[in-house]
Order: sequence, then structure tokens, then C-alpha cells
Amino acid sequence: MVTLFQWIFAHLVGDFLLQSRAMVRHKQRLKARSWMLYLHCAIHGILVYLFAPGWNLWIVPLLVMLTHFVIDLWKLNQSDKVVYFIIDQVAHLIILFVLWSLFIAPAGWIPKSWGSVMQSQSAWAIAAGYLMVTFPLSLLLASATQRWRREAEEQTMRSSVSLNEAGKWIGIFERVLVFTFVISSHFEGIGFLIAAKSILRFNDIKGTEARKEAEYILIGTLMSFSLSILIGLIVRSFI
Repeated sequence: MVTLFQWIFAHLVGDFLLQSRAMVRHKQRLKARSWMLYLHCAIHGILVYLFAPGWNLWIVPLLVMLTHFVIDLWKLNQSDKVVYFIIDQVAHLIILFVLWSLFIAPAGWIPKSWGSVMQSQSAWAIAAGYLMVTFPLSLLLASATQRWRREAEEQTMRSSVSLNEAGKWIGIFERVLVFTFVISSHFEGIGFLIAAKSILRFNDIKGTEARKEAEYILIGTLMSFSLSILIGLIVRSFI
């Protein structure tokens, strides 16, 4: 299953590290007429081809580009809701699994001369897990908690004095730590992390006037921790 994890890792790189906000806005505005959409699909095909166990498997990246185009074009015509983001990502992963099952698994091909790390299922599972808890979960949590964030900001009017995207990066480092604690079997570290965050946040959210902000922070924290723990447990089953 090494190739499958490599393809998942490649998908996460292509969708979240090599796709800028400008590309997303260009695709949303022009949809099928956006050259950024075609570039984005081509990047995914190239990344998958780089991790293919044989250079003669040109049909795989071709199918990846085609299916990615269809799925992304469908998503571009939907509203900006978290459910469509989830469907989009699940569909991409299912396609990769199907292609792996059809072209890789039956033949039992194993990449050669890539080094022990490149052929390690555990290494690729962990790498994909770390990538998943960063930017993909940031987008998912931001969309899922959007309505509560608006209510909290309307009540406190304190968002204007916050550091730019500070919450996003705090969440990313937080989830990376939680994921690390889970895969290394140091679950007690999660408790210390929750306690530390509670102490640091106490002065900011105490008082009845900040109740909505406190509830929003609590919801976001619990969702962030829960998903990070879940991903960590799934990755542990493969290592």
C-alpha cells in the first residue's frame, strides 16, 4: 500500500500546498474557462506520475487529471459549504484508491531504488497524517465554525485587534502536537496541552460579556482536538 499513501500525500500537496488563494478565486470566478483549473489538474497528474511504480503507467495520471477536473468543476458550481468540501476530498481519495486497486494492487508492483524511507508504509502514512491536520483541517474547521465565529465577533468586536491569521496558525501547531502525541502513544500530553490553552485563554474570555467568544473557542478546540485524535488513531493502525 506504499504507492497508495504516496498518492494520498501527493494529492494533499497538490490541493493545499501548491494551490494558492489566487488560484482558487480564479477557478471560482471563471470555472471551466479558468486556465488555473487546468493547471491545477495537471499538477495532480504530474505528482501522481512521479510516485507511480512504473513510467509506463501513463494512463493513471491521465485518469487522475480527468477525474480531478470533473470533481473540481462540480464543486465550483456548489455553494461554499463544508459538506461540499468533504464530498470533494472524499471523492478524490476514492478515485486514488480505485486506481491503485486496478493498476497497482493486483500486480503487486513495488517501487525500486527509492530507498527504504520511500518504500515505508509507516513513513508515508505519518507524512500524510501531518499534512492532513494542517491546512485541510484548517479549511474544514473554519467552514464548520463560521456561523459561531460571526456571532462571537459581533458581540465582542475584538477581531480587529487580533494578529492576522493568528488563530489559524495556533490551530495548526496545536493539531500537529496532538497528532504527534497520539502516534507516539503519549496521550497525557494532550491533557497538558488543553490545560495550557485554558490557562492562556482565561483572561481573554472571562466575564459574561465574552460568553459567546468562550463558547466559540471551546467548540473550535474540541472539534480540532477530536479530529486530530481521530486522524492520529487511523494513522497508528497503519504503522
